[in-house]
Amino acid sequence: MISVKTIADICSENYVLGLYCMRCDRWGEADLQQLLRCGKGEQLLFRSRFRCQECGQVVDKQLRPPVPTPGGSIGYIRPIPAV
Repeated sequence: MISVKTIADICSENYVLGLYCMRCDRWGEADLQQLLRCGKGEQLLFRSRFRCQECGQVVDKQLRPPVPTPGGSIGYIRPIPAV
């Protein structure tokens, strides 16, 4: 089981923190590496508050797991060349 409680935990597990501003209807992602550089790695995720860069509204957070990488196989059918 994975425990993701702090900003550092999110980074170590390769998760992404999505941010959504309802007022602007805009999605973004938190710059987790910048937060680590600023010494906020041990900050608890549920206490972290982020604001929209456009309007200043406090945004909703969405924890996103890492995107799996394909195992070398092609995940789609190749187009048939025109004759």
